[in-house]
This record gives sequence, structure tokens and C-alpha cells, in this order.
Amino acid sequence: MKSNGTTHSAVYDEAVYEESYDGVENFSDDAYSDIQTDENEEASATDYQEVSNESDTIHTEDVDSEDSFEGGDTSDNEEATLEATQSNETLEQISGYDYSVTELEQENDQALQETKPLDAYYASYGDPDMVALMRTESGQKMLEEVVIGKDDRKRITQTKKYPWRTICSLRITAKDGTNWIGTGFLIGPRTVITAGHVVYMHNHGGWAKKIEVIPGRNGSSKPFGSCSSSHLHSVKGWTKSKKRIMDYGAIILPKNCKYGKQLGYFGYANYSFASLLGLKVNLSGYPGDKPSGTQWWHCRKIKFVTPRTLVYNIDSAGGQSGSPVWKYKNGKRYVVGIHTNGSSLGNSATRITSPVFKNLKNWKNKYK
Repeated sequence: MKSNGTTHSAVYDEAVYEESYDGVENFSDDAYSDIQTDENEEASATDYQEVSNESDTIHTEDVDSEDSFEGGDTSDNEEATLEATQSNETLEQISGYDYSVTELEQENDQALQETKPLDAYYASYGDPDMVALMRTESGQKMLEEVVIGKDDRKRITQTKKYPWRTICSLRITAKDGTNWIGTGFLIGPRTVITAGHVVYMHNHGGWAKKIEVIPGRNGSSKPFGSCSSSHLHSVKGWTKSKKRIMDYGAIILPKNCKYGKQLGYFGYANYSFASLLGLKVNLSGYPGDKPSGTQWWHCRKIKFVTPRTLVYNIDSAGGQSGSPVWKYKNGKRYVVGIHTNGSSLGNSATRITSPVFKNLKNWKNKYK
């Protein structure tokens, strides 16, 4: 940044913070010019200020800290074992998956099938002409959330097990009555984290009218039922300024719907650049190019880290906006990013930096 003609280096807080679950390579500048453009957006303290569809009240932030993790009932999980190999210690262990591909970079594009309704991404980022185009077969080639190379995603069928049951299929009704899809994940008894463009749709009236939250959905089966949102949260950097680097928010469930106490929830963490670059991470959500309501998992290394975003070759499709990007650590799971969008150069997430960490902790602690 420049001040009075003098160039200064930006300094970012890279201390490591982890919030627990306590419930039941070289890259060219040209190749990443579109990603780095987002980082040219200035981020001020105001951008991180919390807003809600109830009153837009700004709440005081808590201080970062590390909390203990008391675990979930993963002992009987048929699709994920806790004994990860040394080379894959940060990944869920999915039966039949070839983990050797995580050492390779795949660069081939693959078109997606048509999906209706569209991912909530297009409710904020797509103008009416683009939305109409995306509903056509030819429009699929322009999808900004893509399967990169060979599609080797794995379907999660045991969605009643932890952590899969804490990942939620979202059915969104915008303020103007249009319908969209997305993904979210529990971080507390009543707090579901997702992308900002899921809760606040700039091109469709602002705050969503209603979001149905379906944890552990498995096709037509809703093993834990569903609840509609009580109210929504995001930050001013998204609702007021539409900055991609501020694209995150929260769905608050009603007081009589404390899914987190029943199902458990994810931890989350603020890690340094060095800890994140090359880290093998998991992503699971509800893509619209697969059978309706089915959950799909994939993994890869984080291949690029900016001050506020993460980039990876994890396959995703429309409908997965808001999915957790997490690290497995000694039987514990810490989300490091909130999946938002991408391209054939790499799909990406809002990075959980110190200010994001603080807002997530506020939302978790306020709604118990």
C-alpha cells in the first residue's frame, strides 16, 4: 500500500488460534492474476463489523483463544477412521479413495451438468442475463465452481455419522421469491456458517427471506429433519461493499432447534501462511451436479494462500458455496476456510483470518 508516495509492506497477524468442537510449489503471477485482483481490495476494520437481518446491530468482538476439543462419536464411523496415515494425517479416511492423487496437480477442465435451482453464488455475482445463460447447457462451461480434471469425488452415504451430519444442505428463498441452493456447517448449538452470498443476495433483494437447514441430508432422506432460519448474519464488507474477500456469513437457528447439541459441530482455526500452504484439506457439501440432496467429499492440497483467501484444486460444483474446508488433526477437525467460488485455475475459500475467527466465535457464543 502507498502513503504519501511511500510504499509500505502490509503486516498480517499470523498467530495460530483454534476454536474447538465441544459438543456430542511456485506459481506465476499471470496464472493467478484474477485471484490476486481480489486481494487488491482494501479491507478496513469496518468491513469486518457484524450485521444482521434483525437490526444491523454491530456487536462487540471477543478475543481469540484456544479451547479444548472433547470429540465426537467417530468410533463407529464406517466411512472415516481416526487412524490416518502419516502422509494423509490431515485428511478424512474414505474407503476406496486413491490418496496418491493429492500429490498431483490436475489442470484439465470438466464441464458440469445443468442444475436447477442454481447455486446462491449467482444470486449476487450473476446479472439476470448470466443467470438465464447458466440455466442452459452451453452456460455450464462458464460455471465458476468447477470439477478440475478427473472427477474423483466420493459420495458420503453414512450422513448420520460425525462429521458428515454437521454439514447441511441449504434450500434458500430469496427476498424476491426466487429459489437457490447452498451448503453450510455447524460450529455451535444454533450457528451454521456459510458463504455471505448465501445469506445476503445483492441482486435478489438483500437478506434471504428464508433458509431451510437440513443437516446430514442424504438424497430424499432428512435423518434429522430440518429447521428454517431464525435470522442471519454477515459483515459490512459483504453486505455494503460486496467484497469477495468478505464473503461469509451465519445462519442462526431457532431456540428450539439446537442441532449442534444433538449432532456436534466443527472446530475452526486461524493458521499462518506457512501452516496453510501445501496443507492437505477436506471439503464436503451438496453439489447440484450430483443426485439432488446427496453429499460429496473431496480433498487436495492448498496450492495458493493470500492474506484473505485459500485456493485449491478440490472439485466442487454449484450448490457447494458455504462448504467447510477443514484440517483433520489428532481426531479433531478444524475449518480453515469457507468455500465460496473458483475457476479452472483453482476453487477458493474465504480464509479464516483473525477477524473472521473473532466473528465466528461471537456467533457461536451468542447463540447457545
